[in-house]
Amino acid sequence: MSTPDQRTNTTDRDIPELSPSSPIRHSAWTTRQNIARAIWMAFAKPLWKYFPSMRVPLLRLFGAKVGRNCRFASTSEVAIPWNLIVGDDCDIGHRVLLYNLGVISLGDGVVIDYHAHLCAGTHDFTDPRFPLLTPPITIGPRTFIGIDSYLAPGVTLGADCRVWPRSSLYRSFPDSTVIQGNPARAVTELRPPIGSASEEQLNAGG
Repeated sequence: MSTPDQRTNTTDRDIPELSPSSPIRHSAWTTRQNIARAIWMAFAKPLWKYFPSMRVPLLRLFGAKVGRNCRFASTSEVAIPWNLIVGDDCDIGHRVLLYNLGVISLGDGVVIDYHAHLCAGTHDFTDPRFPLLTPPITIGPRTFIGIDSYLAPGVTLGADCRVWPRSSLYRSFPDSTVIQGNPARAVTELRPPIGSASEEQLNAGG
């Protein structure tokens, strides 16, 4: 029969050591940026939805760089306006999500079709604090991104690319590439339009 001291010692040995407390996570955004994000979500987005002529001016007001003759559908979303750079004659379709925690840059004439998701933000899952990572996404001129496609952080597409619907891109592709699949791969190449900078480089052997 165990004595009280023995029972106490046994119980103490059975108690597991307390794990260290989780590391403190800090916001990746400054106070000013958090206030700007709150204003964007609360006040600018309702205007975005119901007043088409105000969409581009609103983006510019919040720090985006947007070229001429650009169209954003009413249900398209821009997470962080000041992290958006858009050339001329771009068309952003319905339900497109530009999750631009990092910078998203679109060249002239880029078309992004319905439900596409460009994700310029992730976390470092090897760090217990899960710090925010914001590799940029860059889309070259005249590139078309098909319905329900996904572009991962850090992806760069050259000029005149064609992304098939529902493709998932986790790496970059050069000019004039047709891209398909999950994970996406190059299925063929397109000759650049006559007179384009890409076409001139091709003819020059560049």
